Amino acid sequence: MKYHSRSKPVFVCLVFLSFLLMLSGLLPAAQFDEDVSSQDSLYIRGMINTVSSGDRSITIKQKKGPRITVGVNSETEFSGVKKFEDLQTNQMIKLWYRPEQGGNTALKIVKLPDLGC
Repeated sequence: MKYHSRSKPVFVCLVFLSFLLMLSGLLPAAQFDEDVSSQDSLYIRGMINTVSSGDRSITIKQKKGPRITVGVNSETEFSGVKKFEDLQTNQMIKLWYRPEQGGNTALKIVKLPDLGC
């Protein structure tokens, strides 16, 4: 296929815009699929240090960084465990949370597989 010299920049722009549109459609679906923070949530990985049934919160100890306490509510998604009561100290988790005025709120908690013999 032969392109005229004027049509090549237009073609390149159309391909680029198509690519951007394709990516924008994938972003909302991948909200918690990537181990990254976003504009809507922060991501951490660490070990559960404490589980508080009274105020339904957990404290996570990161390898590097401060301990983070998050509240768990009915909107929190779980993977690897079914509910808040299944969370235990010393479990390794990935966590997405939203910082709020009243404290941090857990959006999704993923229990990582136990390693060992």
